[in-house]
Parts: sequence; C-alpha cells; structure tokens
Amino acid sequence: MVQRKIFGALVIGVMLTLPSPSFASVSMTLPQYIREILLNNHTLRAGIKSIEADYYSVLASVAYQRPTTSGTFTGSYVTKQGTGEASQENVFAGNMALRLTQRIDINGSYKLDEKQNILGYEVSRANFDNSINTLIAAAEETWWSAVLARENMKLQHEILLQRSENHRVTVEKYNQELVPKLDIVRSEAQVVEAESLEKNAETTYLNLIAELSLMAGGLDVEPVDEELKVPEFNVALNFEDALEYRPDVRAARLNLERARLVKKLTAKGMSPTLDFAFQFTPWSDPESYATPNNLQAGASISLNFPITDGKATKYRVMNTDRLIQASEANLEAVREQTRRDIAVAMNNWRNASAAEHDKQRQVERSEEELRITELMYSEGMGAQIDLINAQTAYQAVRTEYLNAVRNMYVALVAMKKAVGDYAPDENGDWNEALSRYGKGKEILGELGLKSLRVGTKK
Repeated sequence: MVQRKIFGALVIGVMLTLPSPSFASVSMTLPQYIREILLNNHTLRAGIKSIEADYYSVLASVAYQRPTTSGTFTGSYVTKQGTGEASQENVFAGNMALRLTQRIDINGSYKLDEKQNILGYEVSRANFDNSINTLIAAAEETWWSAVLARENMKLQHEILLQRSENHRVTVEKYNQELVPKLDIVRSEAQVVEAESLEKNAETTYLNLIAELSLMAGGLDVEPVDEELKVPEFNVALNFEDALEYRPDVRAARLNLERARLVKKLTAKGMSPTLDFAFQFTPWSDPESYATPNNLQAGASISLNFPITDGKATKYRVMNTDRLIQASEANLEAVREQTRRDIAVAMNNWRNASAAEHDKQRQVERSEEELRITELMYSEGMGAQIDLINAQTAYQAVRTEYLNAVRNMYVALVAMKKAVGDYAPDENGDWNEALSRYGKGKEILGELGLKSLRVGTKK
C-alpha cells in the first residue's frame, strides 16, 4: 500500500512530554507540518490519554479472575461484671485472620470475558486510528488549499498591478485627448475590482493559515514558499487492501467479533459457579475465640447451581444476537462506504486532471490574447472594451486553473484517506496489544517515530 504508514501505532504518546514549541511563525514543508500535528494537536493528545485509560480499564475488568487475599483483626473488651464472689474479671478477646478466596472457572467464561474486554479496547484503538486518518487528511487538504490560496493571492496582486498600469496608460491618453472620460471611469473601476479581489484572496489565505495553526496545536505555521507543482497520481487503489487497513473497517470487524464473544459469554449465565476459600488464624486469644482456632487453618468450597433467573439469560442472549446482526450490517455498510469513497475520489481525480489540462491550454491562449490586446490598446489601435474583456477572461481562466490544481490535490488526499493511508500501521491483534502494552507502560513509550512519507511518492 502506497505511503503506508505515516507513523507507528499510537506513537504520539512517546512525545507528549516534550516541551511545547514557541509560538512564532514558522515556514515548513508538509511532512514537517504533519509531524507537528502528531506532536502537538490537542485532540490527539486527549485521544491518546483516552486509549491509555481504556487499556487500564481492561486490566481492571479481569481482576476478579485472580485470587484475592485479605487480613482482618477483631477484638472485644468487657469490663468487670457482678459483685462479690459472683464478680468476673475484665475480659479481652481478639483474633487475627488471613483469608484467600478464588472463584474457579469451570465453564470457560474467564477466557471469553477477557477476550471481549480486550476487543472492546481494540475497538477504541481502531476508532482513534480512524480519527487520525480523518484529521491528517483534513490537515493535508487544508495545507494544499492554503498553498493554492497563496498562489491565488499572488495572481490577484499581479492582476492589480496590471490593471493599475492600464489605468495609468488610459489617464495619459485622456490627457492627450485620445480617449473619452468614460475610458478612465472603466479603467478605474477595474482597479477597484482588482483591489477587492486581492483583499478577498488575502483573507481566504489568512483563514486557512489560522486553520493550519489550530490543527498544529496553536503553532503559527505557513507552507514553505516553493514552486507549485501539479500532483501526480501515486496511490494504489486496491479495494481489498483498503478493507484490510482502513481503521473504520477494522473497528467494525472487531465490533462484530466482540459481539459474537459476548453472546457466548451471555449464554453461560445459568452455568454453575465454584468458589474456594482458605483461612488461617495466626493469633487468637482465647484460642477458641475464632474459627479456625489459634494457629489453625480451614478451607471451604462452594458449588452453586442456578435454577431459574426469571428468563434473564434467555432475553440477554436474544439481545446479544440482535447486536451481532447489527454489527454485521454495520460492517457491510462500512465496506460499501469504502467502495463508494474510492470510486468518488477516483472520479474527482479524473475530472480535476482533465480540467487542469484544459485550463492550462486556455491560460496559454488567454495570455497571448491579453498581450496582443494590451499592445494594440497602448498603440491606439484597439478599443478599451476589448482590453477589459481580455483582462476579465485572463483572470477567470487563471483562477479556474488554480482551482483545478487544488481539486487534484483534494482528490488525491481523498483517495489516500479512502484506503487508510493516514492511519497508524496496526493490525488490531489483541494478543499483540497486550504484549506490547504490558506491565503498565505508557502506550508505545519506548518506540520512536517512523519516517513520515506524507506528500512524497513511494
């Protein structure tokens, strides 16, 4: 899969302790900007902590399967009672007990419960990966929109200078009584319009820069000023690979697997349970005050056979069965959405690519037409209305060309998102997750960033 993957699984956690960068305007490349998002985006920071919380929740959820121990101390004191020969001395009694209890799994529910809890964690992980896929795709789309907005801003400034020069020539001609006052009014209106368009272009660019800053955690960034290139098609559109790597598909698949496990676990609701208990009394005064007595031990085992539960298990099984059907339908819906996303992105790419090719040829013809019209007007052989028409057509076709290039980038981003290229490279294997995240370590804390391949060809 092309450009798989941007960074290691849930690797953001390793960088959360780094100092925040200074809030100065920084010019950077796209891979550098994506890295800033991974390190500083507040939504991702919140997400990674939520995933960590889910991990510890899984560990806590299976704690009941392990033996539990407890220690207790009891004591009582009774003052002297009665008078004369019938009186009694003050009485003190106490004991210390150590107890161990364990529910023994005789129906296989422990393993099922552990798996379904871990699969729930894996679903959260896949949903978080899907949010990353969506965020990075939005970031790259905004990035290219900002790049093209800056190009449009340059274009509008160029047009403003062009129309200002034409206005100057018109004024000179009017002073020489070669053109009527109407020509000055028209040329001045063209300059005012160009100024307005330049301001609008600048506002659009600044708004996009603000959006880039938001996604980078408040860092003031701007795309590096370099030659604009027409993007090349560099995505392998394989539907089967998309189903394998898209995190929302993985989340739906894991949800279905978990629903099936939950049904098996729920069906064991009427199974017998076996409890074992062991108690030791290290101290008791008097020795017979506690059971077992001083320095004695005792053990017990209890087998419980449920007889009826008001049909609760029956209806819970029916409930989980419907959840399985819902999960199956949801998985198919996500599969079809993946197919739709790939098809739409491909159609948009073809349309934008064809439009870029056509607009490029129109730009060349429009530039030549404008050059000839300006020359004829400056020499007094052309009408001003022809010049205005040529300028308007030139401005329109140049703007349309930039829009076509932007649409190419947007379609390319949509295709990468459709096949899950922006998501972490994870397989959703719960066994691998436990071994990787074991012993309370922060998620992937010992791993480093994988190389970023955003915006490059494989």
